Amino acid sequence: MSAQTVLDGICRYFGGPYDPDTRTYRSPPVVGVGVVRRAWAKEDNHQDYFLGMDPGARTGCQIVVWIPRRSEARFTVAGPHGGMKNVRYDIELACYLRSRTPHAEDAQDDVYALQDGLVEWMRQDRTLGGACFEAGEAVDGGQGSIDFEYGQPETKAGLTKSFFLMSFTALEIVQA
Repeated sequence: MSAQTVLDGICRYFGGPYDPDTRTYRSPPVVGVGVVRRAWAKEDNHQDYFLGMDPGARTGCQIVVWIPRRSEARFTVAGPHGGMKNVRYDIELACYLRSRTPHAEDAQDDVYALQDGLVEWMRQDRTLGGACFEAGEAVDGGQGSIDFEYGQPETKAGLTKSFFLMSFTALEIVQA
């Protein structure tokens, strides 16, 4: 598979079908996610964070999926003329949150709830809907972790903005 195919598959797994008009994935299965993108938007549309949610939803998220690093390693199977390659894609989900909660503590709770929801969804299918051989696993060259980094929330004019980065490896095995 190409990097674009893997990226599109992961975006579809976390964001639903692709909408060519908006260049986004607009039917995320994880509660609290409004839209998934495969690149950063030129303009930040506040409504995208809450797309498809009830009008009273207090916290919404926009996710940008990208591949900051890719590597290939050949391993032989059946002698010098047969072989396979492990193609490792380092995947990052940049999760931007907007919260209208009256208390910053509630917004922070929503950050952790969304993190838990994304991990639970990822555990449903190690292939992420067929996007790769496996993701977040330690078999056949995959890195066996799902990692999170958090940004410091900022509150201004009743809106709390938060950020976290979800990282994992997606592995593809190809004939070499």
